[in-house]
Amino acid sequence: MTKPDNRRNGDPGAHFQGHIEQLIKDSTPWWPQTKSQRVHGKPNVVVIYLDDLGFSDLGCYGSEIATPHIDALAAGGLRFANYTTVPMCSPARAALLTGKNPHSVGCGWIAHANPGFPGYSGEIAPDAPTLAEILGDEGYSTMMVGKWHNTWSHNVHEAGDHSSWPLQRGFDKFYGFMDAETSYFQPERLYEGNNPVEVDAYPDDHFATDDWTNRAIRWMKEHHASEPDHPFFLYTAFNAPHMPIQAKAQDITKYKGRYNQGWNVFRQARFERQRAMGLLDERHQLAPLPPGVPEWDSLPAERQELFAKYMELYAALVDNIDQNVGRIVGFLKDAGLLDNTIIVLSSDNGASAVGGLEGTPNYVDQREGQPVDHARALQMARDGSLGQDESLPAYPTGWAQVSNTPFRFFKRTPLNGGIRVPFVLHWPDKIKDAGAIRREWIHVTDVTPTLLDVLGIAHPQSSHGFDARKPDGVSFAPMLVDGSAPTQRSRQHYELEVNRAYIDGSWKIASLQPRGGVIASLDNWMLFDLATDPCETTDLAAQQPERVARMAAAFDADARANYVYPLDNRALERAVTIPPFMADTVNRPRTFFAGTPTVARAIVAPLLGDRHFTIRSRFDWQPGQEGVIFAIGEAFVGLVLYVMDGQLHFVFHRWMSPVELPPVALVAGAQDVVLEYRALGQRRGEGRLLVNGIETVPYTGMSPTIIGIHVEGIDIGMDRRQRVSHRYASKRTFPYTGTIDRVVIEPGPQAPGSIINSIEANIHRQRD
Repeated sequence: MTKPDNRRNGDPGAHFQGHIEQLIKDSTPWWPQTKSQRVHGKPNVVVIYLDDLGFSDLGCYGSEIATPHIDALAAGGLRFANYTTVPMCSPARAALLTGKNPHSVGCGWIAHANPGFPGYSGEIAPDAPTLAEILGDEGYSTMMVGKWHNTWSHNVHEAGDHSSWPLQRGFDKFYGFMDAETSYFQPERLYEGNNPVEVDAYPDDHFATDDWTNRAIRWMKEHHASEPDHPFFLYTAFNAPHMPIQAKAQDITKYKGRYNQGWNVFRQARFERQRAMGLLDERHQLAPLPPGVPEWDSLPAERQELFAKYMELYAALVDNIDQNVGRIVGFLKDAGLLDNTIIVLSSDNGASAVGGLEGTPNYVDQREGQPVDHARALQMARDGSLGQDESLPAYPTGWAQVSNTPFRFFKRTPLNGGIRVPFVLHWPDKIKDAGAIRREWIHVTDVTPTLLDVLGIAHPQSSHGFDARKPDGVSFAPMLVDGSAPTQRSRQHYELEVNRAYIDGSWKIASLQPRGGVIASLDNWMLFDLATDPCETTDLAAQQPERVARMAAAFDADARANYVYPLDNRALERAVTIPPFMADTVNRPRTFFAGTPTVARAIVAPLLGDRHFTIRSRFDWQPGQEGVIFAIGEAFVGLVLYVMDGQLHFVFHRWMSPVELPPVALVAGAQDVVLEYRALGQRRGEGRLLVNGIETVPYTGMSPTIIGIHVEGIDIGMDRRQRVSHRYASKRTFPYTGTIDRVVIEPGPQAPGSIINSIEANIHRQRD
């Protein structure tokens, strides 16, 4: 029988290679090779990405923290002593997944802002395929759990553009959150795929890292039962140990009193262990403590007590990470998959100094310039509530420097404390010198090219209808089997908030700038010889100005080619300013009906941010009815209107300093309740309450004004997950038992001199 001329791509017979006759007995079947067949026998890939973990925070990198499961991966695989990443989370994740320099794919800063320049869209460019997309197209099953943080905040809601969400960037399954940080006990609204997970309140024993691991193992079990020979890619993006440093009580107990000797002692001890295990050599000299960090013994006793508690929490959080890594590895071993699975474990950047010199029990207040309540923090440390859900702790700078031992400085800087982190690779089928240390330089952009190389998968020619740009990274696959294999890279640029660096061979220039200040000079380069001074203790810039000039010119060329410019060191205002094209959206009244699921923070926060606003609530009340009418945010920054004991209550909550307006007795029937808030400038504000057109509470101080909401948006008819007020804590979500019609937020003018304005106005103000 003559084969029909079927040339249309979709025709089922177009590419048929069998033989067809009238009868089945005379015909020959044929099946095209499936993706699953194409990758049959290839190794699984598991990437475990930690968040703000410093170079020395694992036992196998010198820590006293118990990490036996990660240490076992290192003992059965390889440790890399000279792996560098980039100084912040969103850029690092983009670089890891694409093999591209982060600015070149639009991810030069965190995903909260889009200032209108190509290097800073907050989302991975469509012509840069992700590792998940590449492996998925080859036939791998792909899943992600945990923290994404590569979608612009204003697209993180149900009606937003989903083109940069995990499922649209190559993952078959996703379970986690989209933002920078969240509570470990009561996380913000989670997503499964593109859909929000409707959880009103988490169980008392919920812990985010455990939850990510539960989902990862559940999915691997399902996959193994269905297609045991089909390889998978699992991206486990733990948000730990990122702030808030919250931990489970049983883990905290292990470290009680452990850190009373202070950061000087522990930094020295980690340094000595690193030398003893061969990670460091005589060239490494312990960098001095950063400016402002006191010697531990100079601190008052109460400060020592409090500061030691912060580190106990951090150690407990790292310990929990290790327990969950052990669970993942345990399943792979039980299923007979471990030997043929490539496990990569690393951190997105170095440890963070966001807690400042004295740490903080509430990062939101610290971020917005409010004074740290050390007395309250110490009380919480003593009663066991510090590090639980009612706090958002961050440890002091001194402990961050311990985490980054032996290097200088922290996350957000391109000195080695910000970019040198652990990197462990485990692959029993191929690694023959288990437990070895690799000392050659590799970079985060090298990870995807290396994985593709060892898997025998070519980088695609196209991506999302565009010609695909090739990775900037280079494969270090030879290092996996040959300890003497040299590095394939010699140069790399770094930039974050005008903090810049450039490495050329063994030479490095670096420049630091204060956040939020005026950029005085771009020529304040330091010069380090990494061959003799890997801890960057001696600045040679004054001795070799010609070398500095050449390397600065090379940085400039790379910066221009990778969309690093324009440089921007604005701090909070960079994250909260709104592009002009969104002005109509954020100035438009919003109506929220009863039964509406939690509306995202990105929608709600701009309606309230340092501006006049009115919130009108319409509902019916009859005696005996009670509950929350609306709840915005959480206890750290939040507003709630609720009914209890026949009275109307309004609370403006700023952690431990809530403003509670006098309660109003209700009369049965329809209620029209209006909160009028006016922003007075300099973060001052006041509000009054009207019930059915009558002023029941005159203007009362409600300062400081809201700049942003931490994680939660608005709930109508209950207070989901993180509560705004503890007044109704025993009632959990406290659902309203009457009928709610709607809640309307009407945004008004910005406060005089507000940092929240259009990006264009913000830039003009800087120029002036």
